[in-house]
Amino acid sequence: MNNLKIAVLIVLAVFLSACAPKQMYYWGNYSQSLYDAKKNPTEQSILTHQQSLENIIQESQKNNLRVPPGVYAELGYVYFRQNKKALAIQNFNMERRLYPESALLMDRLVNASELADKPKPSESIDLKNLNDKNK
Repeated sequence: MNNLKIAVLIVLAVFLSACAPKQMYYWGNYSQSLYDAKKNPTEQSILTHQQSLENIIQESQKNNLRVPPGVYAELGYVYFRQNKKALAIQNFNMERRLYPESALLMDRLVNASELADKPKPSESIDLKNLNDKNK
């Protein structure tokens, strides 16, 4: 009788473990690379974090998993800081497509990326005032 109880418990444990939910996201080494990049923001730690984000995207796609929320946006921000505006905009748009609730923020980041290349009004040369100063 005692052996029967043990056998039933083992079968039940195996059955229930097979029903465990499938992993929804692949996070890779995200936590550690983000911690390192924030704690010691050197060029190398930021590059390592960028590679971690790129790896998360590649592994997620390879395993038919959804890219975790914020990963495209964060990678886009890394590209923005590296002055790679086209890649930044591409990643912001991917984040918006995958997570529509982020549309407002992603639209603002896309606009900021597009405006970053344009001269600011204060930086433009006012030829009229320049001519007046030379008289």
